[in-house]
Amino acid sequence: MNNRQISLLNAQFFISFILAITLLMSFLLTYDEKQKLLNKKRLFTDQNSHYTNLLNRILFLLILIYNLYINFEQYNLEKEKGRELAPFRQQIYASFFNVLAAVIILYIIYETWNTTDDIAPIENTI
Repeated sequence: MNNRQISLLNAQFFISFILAITLLMSFLLTYDEKQKLLNKKRLFTDQNSHYTNLLNRILFLLILIYNLYINFEQYNLEKEKGRELAPFRQQIYASFFNVLAAVIILYIIYETWNTTDDIAPIENTI
């Protein structure tokens, strides 16, 4: 295993750690929304819930962009080795569509920010 492969694995460990943080944030947002619906004590105010959801979505988008970069690097590494590239191209396509979906979700959050339509509880899960 060469240094580039080890570097890519280290990057994937980092992404996994940040993903765990976003999952925790998503769990807390979902729990908070449940508490709100049950008229019980909440973890966040409405404004804090919006900002936490926005931060969570931005972190998730950054994770996906970084994952796309890692897939490109893996593709280039396999290309240098002369291996079959079709699975790596497909992985790049899938990563690109994930990034596109995350951008659309951020746009929806932006569009509904100051409305009574509260998209945060609907769109906080990953």
